[in-house]
Amino acid sequence: MRIIERCLICNIINNYPICKKCTVNPFEVEKCRQILAQIGNLKTLKEMYISSMAEIETLNTPAFWNKKLDKIFYFKDQDGMTKERIKIAFGFIPKDAKRILDVGAGYGFIEEFLSAYKNIEIFGNDISDNAVNNLKKRFKGNFRVESIYQMSYPKSFFDVVIMLEILEHVPPSKIFNILGKIRKFLKKDGAVIISVPTNEGLDKMTDNPNRHARMYTDYLIKSELEISGFKVIQLKSIYAFKNLYKLKKTIAIFLRNRWLPNDIIVLAKPL
Repeated sequence: MRIIERCLICNIINNYPICKKCTVNPFEVEKCRQILAQIGNLKTLKEMYISSMAEIETLNTPAFWNKKLDKIFYFKDQDGMTKERIKIAFGFIPKDAKRILDVGAGYGFIEEFLSAYKNIEIFGNDISDNAVNNLKKRFKGNFRVESIYQMSYPKSFFDVVIMLEILEHVPPSKIFNILGKIRKFLKKDGAVIISVPTNEGLDKMTDNPNRHARMYTDYLIKSELEISGFKVIQLKSIYAFKNLYKLKKTIAIFLRNRWLPNDIIVLAKPL
């Protein structure tokens, strides 16, 4: 029996996985990637990351992030989800890690935890020179102004690379290049810790306040890591409750269909 291949978005026949009409809409392209990841078709998924596919406009600039990161903020003053994300990410760091890179270090929330350990050598970068100046004032480490696309570190240099809320700013056509770089920077037994937002409704927004260029699901981030030569060790999802965070977090464990998660934290290792 002949299987009729259809567009995964609009169901037009003979247009698998996506038709030309849908490829001009970056949000439909993202949804197609999500479906391919969920059904485990990694071969076709990888082919969906070419630059000819429509991409969500990339609006990340040093000027934007300098304005956003011009002040110092502390972990203790953050919302429940941010605190949970940092605590989980820190908990994922192997106990014997000596050299850690924080990509897009921003306000330095993870550095507040890392700086308590004298045996850890901290490296960090950010597109914002305001962020890097503040990091240098607050922490002992190797911080530099650097775009994720121009990162340059020795091969097999780091025990851990941390990328919290970073990949959603990277256009799809550049994702595998970035993850490939990270893999080269890591030691053979190293680890990468990544977080990305999910279920934020980017396709329904009239603007893009956080300059996101991706729409992630747990299936999609796991698939991208697998394609890039990583094995996912742990994955946790958390919620963006504005109030009663601890109570609602507890309730969410029992009422899994009540709320959709808003952030994903992943621990992965090179294969």
